[in-house]
Amino acid sequence: MSVNRMVIVGDRFEQFAGNQQVLTISAAETLLAQNQVDHNVRLLLGQGVSASRLESLISLAENQKKRSLLAFNRPEKAGRGHAHKHDPRNSMISMPRRVGPNSFLLDVWLDDECADLSDHMTGQHIQGMVLLEATRQAFLAVTEEFYLKDDPASSYFVINQMDSEYLQFVFPLPISILYEVEEHEPGKRNSHRFQVRMSVIQNEKICCVVKTRFSTYHDSFISAKEEGMAVTALQHELYAEVQHEKRA
Repeated sequence: MSVNRMVIVGDRFEQFAGNQQVLTISAAETLLAQNQVDHNVRLLLGQGVSASRLESLISLAENQKKRSLLAFNRPEKAGRGHAHKHDPRNSMISMPRRVGPNSFLLDVWLDDECADLSDHMTGQHIQGMVLLEATRQAFLAVTEEFYLKDDPASSYFVINQMDSEYLQFVFPLPISILYEVEEHEPGKRNSHRFQVRMSVIQNEKICCVVKTRFSTYHDSFISAKEEGMAVTALQHELYAEVQHEKRA
């Protein structure tokens, strides 16, 4: 028996769904509800399907005893403590998995209802800023899970440098991030400095590379420093405005 594979994507990717063997989640729900999905079809999970819509689709397939048509498991996304997102719809990544002494792998799972997709979509590909946010969440999750897990204090992340190189379009299909720690330097007051390379991979090809230098500090330390800098910046602006009025 030949198997016909099709990809399900979120409704925001309706332009991509114009390609053959691609369905929006709405179309997949309708076809399954009307018992119009052939037994030799296997539905693969692409990007953009919200957790609630995915759960409804799985329940529908199970009730019709057609769970085998869904060739995927429920994605396990990183929670608030790792992705630093209060709204689970805005989490874009899975929990990281160690694949080498200094390398990790994460899956990317975008939700149609996340803040980064809710306002602007152009063409069939995923916008570069969305990929940048996914890599930002990746360095948070890896650091929290593998470098700060035994530190009970809450940490603050400071980006020192972030460079991105886009090599080719990324589409709403399965995506992974290969995370490589190039440098790690523990510092004073339980701080850490990192230099990492993150490769966004689709169809076994590197589509985007993000290189980042960042530091972590205990909240108590950075909050006091930030407060002092905020007051200094405010006073400078107010003083500059007074000087401008005097000259006028």
